[in-house]
Amino acid sequence: MAGLSSLCGNIYPNETGTQIIIPFCIGGTIDIQIIRLCRTLSAIADAMRPLVAWQDVLNTILRTLVEELGYMAASVRQVDAECRTLMVIGAVGLSQEYLAKGAVEVDKSGLDREVLEGNVVDVPDVRLDNRLQYPEAAVHEGIGSILAAPLALRDRVIGVLRVYSAQPRQAPEIERHFLQSVGKLTARALISAQRTESLRNITRQIGSSLDVHEVLAAILRRTVGEMNFKGGIIRLLDPAGQHLELAAATGVSQAYLSKGVVEVERSAVDQQLLQGQSVMIYDVASDPRYQYPQEALREGIRSVLAVPLIAPDRSSPEGHKIIGVLRVYSAQPHRFGEEEVAYLHFIASLGAIALQNARLYDELHRRVDSLQPDENGWQRIV
Repeated sequence: MAGLSSLCGNIYPNETGTQIIIPFCIGGTIDIQIIRLCRTLSAIADAMRPLVAWQDVLNTILRTLVEELGYMAASVRQVDAECRTLMVIGAVGLSQEYLAKGAVEVDKSGLDREVLEGNVVDVPDVRLDNRLQYPEAAVHEGIGSILAAPLALRDRVIGVLRVYSAQPRQAPEIERHFLQSVGKLTARALISAQRTESLRNITRQIGSSLDVHEVLAAILRRTVGEMNFKGGIIRLLDPAGQHLELAAATGVSQAYLSKGVVEVERSAVDQQLLQGQSVMIYDVASDPRYQYPQEALREGIRSVLAVPLIAPDRSSPEGHKIIGVLRVYSAQPHRFGEEEVAYLHFIASLGAIALQNARLYDELHRRVDSLQPDENGWQRIV
């Protein structure tokens, strides 16, 4: 993108003012709109730096769209885990009154339903389009038209990117394709920055407490929140290796947690996990490996991603041992991508380390407590 940016900087207006001549461009001419789009993409790419807070990345992207392309405003809303509402996580050029007008409910917003299905949607005139949930508020804000694109990660849409114009207008095809690309870049930048920030927080959490259940619960809450899923569970293998016992849970009911004992020999999923494999279930209703499908459906669970908790173990020939499992649940059928699987594996490794540290601390504390003075006043372990 840097090469494009520098190339696009050498521009010369022609007689009509609608085109520019750039040395070495194919055909010798290029439309000025394409130059602006190239410059905008270059600025957005520059904003996607590692270790930058996700809110700063998002604000830079939205400001760039407004300043470079002349929109009156831009916003990003992220869909919740149940895919019912869209929450504002960033906005430029919109009043607080407009942003606080009310929750955007997917069932009531035809515009957002179409976008969450993966489509770019153009609203040329907000006064005439019945797909808007709050048309009066848009008119009051001075919005004439809206162009919306999905924040898409492969087959998963995590939110909606909107740009607003003051006048009614039909967005040309090139603008629609451009915003679709920006939506993909924004989704990737947002997820990357959020997860980097989450990993820093999780690492701090591990160092701040030696209470194993407290640490595992905190790790699980952050992971489910960052991955925007319905819930999750961490279970630990009992000493006999026959059952998986609950250690932490979030986003699931007590009724679901009490559905029954998780026996390794009766759970094909857990047998795979305890062999060191990750497991992806697209639909619990049709996958025979799931031990409690009806209970999962009643809970609102449709897809599952599970990974083993693997801890270092010098006494094992493999140099490690599997001590438990981590599962996250999606409320909609979802095909998990490689990045999601890799991220969850990394989280599981942190959880295993936290658990091992807590157990080592407990053992050390037990040994210190067992120190007793002998007849000469020396300390010995009893």
